[in-house]
Amino acid sequence: MNEDMQKKCELRAHMFKALAHPMRVYILEYLKERPWCVCELANELGIDKSVASKHLSQLKEAGLVEDKKKGTLVEYHIAAQCVLDLAACAESTVLQNRRKRLGL
Repeated sequence: MNEDMQKKCELRAHMFKALAHPMRVYILEYLKERPWCVCELANELGIDKSVASKHLSQLKEAGLVEDKKKGTLVEYHIAAQCVLDLAACAESTVLQNRRKRLGL
């Protein structure tokens, strides 16, 4: 494998790693509806604000979300809309695998 291909694969793996925690997937589900601030997300998800902030930081570092200051609050929104296509693909694959296991 050449260096360019290796770097691309490493960057993709980094992005997928950011999606590997269920709470970060939940956060993306909320963010696809509208921008949210950390305190709202933490309250909605029933987690500590610092935990929500850490998850958002990992999603941001992977380039999946961005933040925007609104007054004293910082709102997060999806930066990479293609992640929604990936989520739909994952949902379809899970459903298809479930049907196979059930023999449908």
